[in-house]
Amino acid sequence: MRENLLSYTALLLKKELPFLLIRQVNSDTVRILSQRDQKWYKSAPDNMTYGVFSKFQKSEYQVFIIAQEDYNFTYKNTNSTPKELLNAVRLVDAEEQKRYTNLVAKAVLRLKESSLKKVVLSRKQSFQNSKSDTEILTDLLDAYPAANCYFFYHPKVGKWVGATPEVLVQIDGVKLKTMSLAGTALYQENEEHIWGKKELEEQRLVTDFIIHNLQESGADNIQESDVKTVRAGKLIHLRTDITATVNSKDKNMFIDALHPTPAVCGMPRNESLDFINKNENYDRSFYTGYLGMVDKGSASYFVNLRCMELHDDQVDIYVGGGITALSDPNAEFEETLNKLSTMKKLV
Repeated sequence: MRENLLSYTALLLKKELPFLLIRQVNSDTVRILSQRDQKWYKSAPDNMTYGVFSKFQKSEYQVFIIAQEDYNFTYKNTNSTPKELLNAVRLVDAEEQKRYTNLVAKAVLRLKESSLKKVVLSRKQSFQNSKSDTEILTDLLDAYPAANCYFFYHPKVGKWVGATPEVLVQIDGVKLKTMSLAGTALYQENEEHIWGKKELEEQRLVTDFIIHNLQESGADNIQESDVKTVRAGKLIHLRTDITATVNSKDKNMFIDALHPTPAVCGMPRNESLDFINKNENYDRSFYTGYLGMVDKGSASYFVNLRCMELHDDQVDIYVGGGITALSDPNAEFEETLNKLSTMKKLV
């Protein structure tokens, strides 16, 4: 029952015990891996189930949650969601808008003059919060059944929650599944969205990158689906599903091959990462990193999108978007507002 899940989560928080909670897309099962101590494990254990929470640049550090406790809870969605924001203008910070649009304009100029094809630029915005952690978790699970919802906590690192639409990679035996996800627009009921050249080009870049890197890492029988439009809350995206055959013992190699994808970094990867490091001027932290759970013969990793970091009385919400030579700075800022409201309505 949902009450058991919330009570258990509250107990772990009260005892300040590290845990990772995940509910996958359209599932009624919430899984929690937790520790009995507060130790910060910085490497993966051998022959044990564990959770992982990784920064965007994982060379800095990762957090591994050793599954000393491993529980599944049934959580039925109530179909009740937090009230939508009346007007996205409430999210606008004029100074931040100017800074971000100038950053996008700088990137567009670079894209037109260099070999850089795409760069993902992000930002964060802080808001006051009056809800408890379990209230936010309840609203998250109820509002986003079609997303991969999570709650991460470590007393030495912090608290993060999110509802990500993107799978980084899932491995079950020799079967690998991943996806390329790009393009963002507002969902309009009973309307078929017509995607523009910029979004379709961006989607193709991400797909080609993933397939190439899987091939280079030794994956066989790589297959890609047709591009489809998928809904994630009030937003829609372009998605291509990709499958392959792999050796499950090499799962960490495939993580290294795919992360960070062009969907969160850009391409060429090294050039876009260099632009981000020199121009974003803030620490993404765990935003656009990845999280997941690893069992002996299987693993599921998700890209950390649509997320926020929880503090005592405020939250930091992280958003971003893919920039190409066809990008319009004002339209890109509007896209970040749409993404911002996904988490903002929870607090």
